[in-house]
Amino acid sequence: MHMVLIDEADRMTDAAQISLLSKLDATNFPPNTIFIFTCNASDRLEARFLSRLRTIEFSSYGIAKDAAQLLEDIWNREALRSDAPNFSRIVKESNNNVRESLMRLETELMAS
Repeated sequence: MHMVLIDEADRMTDAAQISLLSKLDATNFPPNTIFIFTCNASDRLEARFLSRLRTIEFSSYGIAKDAAQLLEDIWNREALRSDAPNFSRIVKESNNNVRESLMRLETELMAS
């Protein structure tokens, strides 16, 4: 098996998408290969390109409690001071974006 990972696929040019069309359909598909395309939004991808893919939507709905707990666990291991920030607020202000929440926590840790 082979896996081809194309990260930030929404940044591909139209020409790049077109060049992949025959690879993604049955006419020239490499055997035993899985293509994975990641993107933040699919609106920049051509309809012909998207029609050859299975789209999996990821949602951050419902992760706020677990994300806040993750931040608290990190704080308890790393902080030099005990007055902790409001972890739930950090997650909320980051729109449930765990990466952004971790970056904000890192700033709080550096200031501690």
